Amino acid sequence: MHFKIFILPLITLGLASPAPAPSGGLLSDLPDIVDNVKDLLSQDTIDDLQTIVKGGAVLLGGDTPQNLRNLLSKDNIDKLQDVINNAHTLITTSFVNDTSELVGDAAPLVADVSKLLGGILASV
Repeated sequence: MHFKIFILPLITLGLASPAPAPSGGLLSDLPDIVDNVKDLLSQDTIDDLQTIVKGGAVLLGGDTPQNLRNLLSKDNIDKLQDVINNAHTLITTSFVNDTSELVGDAAPLVADVSKLLGGILASV
């Protein structure tokens, strides 16, 4: 009887159906995630982060209350609010789409002008 108590759970585990193979999800996305992390940890990104941290240290260093008082003055906040309001008015979906289309249309023209100027300069 005691033998059944120990063996029955083992038999049940052995008879359990295998877990289904993952059909996507985190495991299949892992190579893409690793590639993206590599991009995030590029030397350029690390240099940019160092610049931000060092700039923040300079901003907050020294006479911190005076630096912050100057940075957060009513005049500066009003200017920033104006920039935000104007950006909100300017950067609409239509503006972004039109600008993207314009850049796409201009790219071949710029490439052609570049070739033309390269040919002119090579002949000089």
